[in-house]
Amino acid sequence: MRFGSPFQQDQPDEIPMAPLIDIVFLTLIFFMVSSVYATLESEVDITLPTASSAAPSDRTQGEIFINLRDDGKIVLNERDVSLEELQGILVRVATFFPGGSVIIRGDARANLGRAIAILDACKNADIQNVSFAALPEENREAP
Repeated sequence: MRFGSPFQQDQPDEIPMAPLIDIVFLTLIFFMVSSVYATLESEVDITLPTASSAAPSDRTQGEIFINLRDDGKIVLNERDVSLEELQGILVRVATFFPGGSVIIRGDARANLGRAIAILDACKNADIQNVSFAALPEENREAP
């Protein structure tokens, strides 16, 4: 004896393709967008200095990369900014992402005075987590 609706039919043993295709496309879009942001900051023409303690770091929410070119120009999101503009941006970031971090990518030939001005702007915006980007030193053989 069968209980249930007489109109109910047995479901076929098939995998529904429409939701599967949606998930694949959304995953593809996610990786395409995230790869654009990963290369956005590395496209600036900067020669990073090397350090023996340099290590790759993971990106966090509210993290900002500030690029300092060798001619002293400050680049943020592929746009040249003045110290005043940078100060305003840092204040907004500190408001929306308390505990956010700043990574300064300075050219090896950049003026130290400009780097100190960027550090001062971070302190005025109450951003405490500031670090400098560097490349790891290559293993050199001792002579």
